[in-house]
Amino acid sequence: MSTLKAGDVLSYSSGSHDRGPYGFRTLRPGGNLMALFQHRWPHLVRGFAGRLPLVINAYPACVGTFDFGVTVDTYLSHSTGSRALHFAHLEQMPVMLIGQPLFMADLLFRHLAKTPTLPSTLLFACGGYVMPRSLEYALRQLVAPYCPDFNLIHGYGVAEVDAGCLFASQRSAQGHLVYEPRSADVEVTLDESAALSLSLKRPDGGYVIERFPTGDAGMVARSEDGTEGYVIWNNERLHPNVLKILESWTFEEWERRTGYLYYGREIRFQLRKGFEPKVGLEAEFHDYEKKYGHYWLFKPVWGRAQDEGRDHPLRRTIM
Repeated sequence: MSTLKAGDVLSYSSGSHDRGPYGFRTLRPGGNLMALFQHRWPHLVRGFAGRLPLVINAYPACVGTFDFGVTVDTYLSHSTGSRALHFAHLEQMPVMLIGQPLFMADLLFRHLAKTPTLPSTLLFACGGYVMPRSLEYALRQLVAPYCPDFNLIHGYGVAEVDAGCLFASQRSAQGHLVYEPRSADVEVTLDESAALSLSLKRPDGGYVIERFPTGDAGMVARSEDGTEGYVIWNNERLHPNVLKILESWTFEEWERRTGYLYYGREIRFQLRKGFEPKVGLEAEFHDYEKKYGHYWLFKPVWGRAQDEGRDHPLRRTIM
């Protein structure tokens, strides 16, 4: 029998080890994310100093509350996210936009096509899966005319330990995100096969969770500015050939394509709404959806697809 108490919030929207009725986690009260960034990565949040921020939750799951600002839940609605961005612009509020990379990119492309305004300070807090460097470049190019203070930070965590255990604000010379533990309560372990485990520690030094296997691989690396951290990868979730394809895209290709793709016996790229195919590898938004499956709730399938017996190869996990 699980030990629950009034006020607990359970999340079934994450984790992959137990898919049954007890495969939930109890959300723990989060620390002050803004205070963490101010302490560890102050250059990302200078534009927030002394101002009331708007936190726009574009994540496909409950992410808790944020006492340092005003929160808007988008429920993955583009129109809601767009209205919130416009509101922040009118009220001169800095914005922290929290979500997964591809939905946030689609939100921004669609918002700016219709309402070419943004708040002057915008921080993307991304999670769920890796944002390709080419997409980061495209987003910086997209927002540059409207937002002089735009930054990104990339989070990494596993549901069974905690969200946002590691953060990356820089990349290596090879373009890989270099993650750092958020604070002393997170411990990273790499075994002889490069398998990455995470531990969560109490203030007294004891373990809340010890050496939980993430299923990912890692290595010690340095970012271009010399910061030491960890490069993390998983070839089943992000096939090296798929990464090469994504990293080859230009701004114009990201402007047209959602980032959802099928990589199997055939290769297809889903187009954003309103675009028509120019090459054979592209598929109109709804045509792709009908054949391969697509929903913003689910992560893109960037591994090699199993063609036999597939209907909609959506990965049924979103964290």
